[in-house]
Amino acid sequence: MNKGIKSISFESSNKLCFRQKSLSKGLRWAHYQNEQERLLYINNKQHTLSMYLAGGHQTHRTDITSNYGAPGRFCLMPQNSESCWQLGAPQQFMHLYFDDNHLKQLALKVFDVDPRLIELPQLTFFENQALEGMFRHQMAACDWSASDGQLMLEQVTDTILVSMLQSLKLTKPLRAIKGGLAPNVVREVCDFMQVNYQRQIYLHELASIAQLSEYHFCRMFKDNLAQTPQQYLMSVRIERVKQLAT
Repeated sequence: MNKGIKSISFESSNKLCFRQKSLSKGLRWAHYQNEQERLLYINNKQHTLSMYLAGGHQTHRTDITSNYGAPGRFCLMPQNSESCWQLGAPQQFMHLYFDDNHLKQLALKVFDVDPRLIELPQLTFFENQALEGMFRHQMAACDWSASDGQLMLEQVTDTILVSMLQSLKLTKPLRAIKGGLAPNVVREVCDFMQVNYQRQIYLHELASIAQLSEYHFCRMFKDNLAQTPQQYLMSVRIERVKQLAT
């Protein structure tokens, strides 16, 4: 390999994007093809879970010692990570881009895990049959443009993220976390919003329950729940509308 070849960013590369789908502010899918390039992948906005659909046998990382890609192999590139790649023959791959807050809220909801415990590792070319099956048969095989498929795609995507968390053994607390709101305070504040969701709820009311200043309450609430009080209240209201619609 010619070490004098300059790496280009993934965004500036000659990749082909066959299709993409935004599910929410924190979730997005894309299906790409690329070949014969030297790339610098900088993850400064979201986490990326990538799987090779076809090809990849000549692709490897150049910033670390790595094996080569292949169909069904995954790469996990956490937010704020960087990696360098040498691409070979044409390859197709899918990227799942997901927001850190979405992942942490999901971990809290499904596993009751403190969001501050969720720290994703950088992984290159790992295999997971359950994840591969969901990528291939539930995401790659479906029509992303179907007007009635949004809810199904969101559910499959969350199932993929839950499976990923389980496979990485991030669903059980490994250490105690100090700081944040006490569990009984979190319950009291959330219960208050659940009961009063139909009216205007003021920040000073919530801070008063926690006996904190508004500033410190907002910061600590987000530490515990990976979302602001306003975002939590909006999610409560959305869930109640869904319940009334069923």
